[in-house]
Amino acid sequence: MRTESLLRCAPVLALLVPAALMAQEPAATFRERLTEVVGLSPIPNVADVNDLVITRDVGRLTLERGKLYLLSRVGGRTVGAVFRGQGRFTFTPPNATERAQLERFAGSPALDDTISEATFIFSDSMADQLAGLSFTQAEIPGAVTAHVADLVASLQGEKEGTFDGGVMEALLNGERTGFFLAHLTRARGDPVLFQFDPRLSESVQLHRPVGRLKWGTSWQVVTQFTPQQALPGVGREWRWRHRMSVPTYRVDVRLTPTFGADLDFAAQATLTVVPHEPVGPWLLFGLHPKLQIDSARWSDGTAVVQFKAKDSGTFWVRAGRRLKPGDTLALTVSYHGKLIDRFDNWFFIDPGADWWPTNGQGRDYATFDVTYHSPSHYPLASVGDRTDSTVAGNVLTTRWITRVPTPFATFNLGLFESHRVQHPGAPPLDVLISEDAHRLMRRQVMAQGGFMPQQRNMRENVAADMSNSLKWFTHLFGAPPYEHFYVTEIPYSLGVSFPGVIHLSWVTFQNTSLEGFDEYFRAHEAAHQWWGNGVRPASYRDAWLAEGLASFSGLWYLQTLRKRNDEYFKFLDQYAGNIRTSRRDMGPIWIGYRNGSATTPAPYHVTVYEKGAWVFHMLRTLMLDLQTMKEDRFTGMMQDFYASYRGKAATTEDFQRVVERHAGIPMDWFFDQWVKGTAIPTYRVAWTTEPADGGKYRVRFRVTQEDAPPDFQMWVLVSADLGNNRFANFRVGVKGGQTDYVSPLLPGRPVKVIFNELRSVLADVKMERW
Repeated sequence: MRTESLLRCAPVLALLVPAALMAQEPAATFRERLTEVVGLSPIPNVADVNDLVITRDVGRLTLERGKLYLLSRVGGRTVGAVFRGQGRFTFTPPNATERAQLERFAGSPALDDTISEATFIFSDSMADQLAGLSFTQAEIPGAVTAHVADLVASLQGEKEGTFDGGVMEALLNGERTGFFLAHLTRARGDPVLFQFDPRLSESVQLHRPVGRLKWGTSWQVVTQFTPQQALPGVGREWRWRHRMSVPTYRVDVRLTPTFGADLDFAAQATLTVVPHEPVGPWLLFGLHPKLQIDSARWSDGTAVVQFKAKDSGTFWVRAGRRLKPGDTLALTVSYHGKLIDRFDNWFFIDPGADWWPTNGQGRDYATFDVTYHSPSHYPLASVGDRTDSTVAGNVLTTRWITRVPTPFATFNLGLFESHRVQHPGAPPLDVLISEDAHRLMRRQVMAQGGFMPQQRNMRENVAADMSNSLKWFTHLFGAPPYEHFYVTEIPYSLGVSFPGVIHLSWVTFQNTSLEGFDEYFRAHEAAHQWWGNGVRPASYRDAWLAEGLASFSGLWYLQTLRKRNDEYFKFLDQYAGNIRTSRRDMGPIWIGYRNGSATTPAPYHVTVYEKGAWVFHMLRTLMLDLQTMKEDRFTGMMQDFYASYRGKAATTEDFQRVVERHAGIPMDWFFDQWVKGTAIPTYRVAWTTEPADGGKYRVRFRVTQEDAPPDFQMWVLVSADLGNNRFANFRVGVKGGQTDYVSPLLPGRPVKVIFNELRSVLADVKMERW
């Protein structure tokens, strides 16, 4: 769960009566409200409960018999309670993928559990349900107080002032938001956290406890999904339900040298706030943990009440009242911090940092108008078109404006040499590289007796791959959405691609590996200009349409560059090995980031990047014309997908519909198996030849399928070597436990048969005697 605020304090005690459950108090400061939230504890108001039913979407709680203890008030309202006694919790996710996720955790695709205790935090109709109970003053068992304290502690962050955002927003704003949280102690098995959080697109969630490593890691999602009665603003959203837009940013950034040759970062951002439904008055924004707020003002100059905990990645802003559709506010925030670190000749700027206030109430697509004031001897690149550039003294002032809305604003600068590169038929590139930093690092390593290979013509080699891959992908998919690209060097081991700006690891400048990884790596980041920037994945479930497709595109480029298949299949085989190794920790591609965790992040990369690439490879071979061996149907499909969704967000279902247009058949079976499922089949294959009339032959196959559901099916490519450089290719449809197949008539007797030619299926193949 995401956590956003905290402060420990003594419990607040009050005696409540049902009539006062929803009473209100005047607006409080953030810390006053936070003190009440963190101080939630039982008060001596107790009621007997019999057969009280609490239903939230597919979750149903029945408090059969026991006692219910109210918790202390927040903002004058009752927002929590504890039940002890005998109860039952039932919960069934609405789709097969989420039921499978629940089964991995609980051993069953649905829950029907006896519970002995339930702790509730709510900002919905729960108070009305409790109003019918008869409360009396009674002693609070010590275990109840301790358990509430444990739950509150599990929702707090590592840093003082941070607390779970769903709880905090619901209780901070003093409105019925629909938020509901239940911590359930099951008679058998670990406790679970059942939550309905209307901030989120997928509001219904079930969490399991995990070890606390940092904020947000006390609970991890087991299953989540959109509610049966869809809330407004739910659609093609990555995380937040779309309740408020921030459509424009105007940012003035000052990067000032210090005596230690570092750079101080300071900025002033003016943003427009447009609510689409009632929201606030407290509004949530994201901002890098190292940045501190100096001031915040509305457009009329009025000071803004705001709160940002130290080292927190979020901050809260209080509007004068609850906002409603039709309101428009302009907010100006001034802030500073140590966003940029320097080591030797390298400037470390986190390429994914939220260095502008990001929207926490909806989608984050916006246009940016950014002006940078930076040292004139440090070349700078940014998203957007550079519309102005002037030098005054030692200060370079540049202005950059994005043409279309984007969720990304990035920049990079350093001790770079800037080189303009334009190869025939490719878009112009500005390559920013610090060759002095490379030479200095190499001398330092060699002075310590080490060895560091360094290629000649670093920028030329990188620029060649970037130009060639951009040109190749233009041919394959269509014109990129940007006419010019900046390729910059970053002192990290990763690459990141933003609209028109591609950050590459310094390592790929330092040397080009012989096995093809660097060519693949550069092309992967170039491909993101189409997949991720040109066509955006609609949500975390669709991330594979950016990362998996970029990985596949990088391999496709490498295959074309090397003019052979060796490296292409070597990487696919490596991916297949990783998938098998991580199989126990992996869910389906369709659950995206939920495959990873703070302790085991690798399954996300293996699932989304590597298995995602395999899905595109399987579609490629499935759509191959076996008579001509042409790929026109597959390339036409990819061009159609890009043209249909360029500048838009696409879902997995959108892509499936494009595939079906070009495949000519329903493809739900394929996507259910490979994107929404986890099975990797094993084929045990036996074959024999038998003569036919006219000197022809047939091949008879017996294929046993294991490690897959009974209805799992695939078309497996087979190549029969007929000798004298003659080959016959056909597909075997494998479904269920055993498949018997007889090939078409062949003009000669096969001397060799390759089952699963071109790795047409991600599967284990074990050949057996007939």
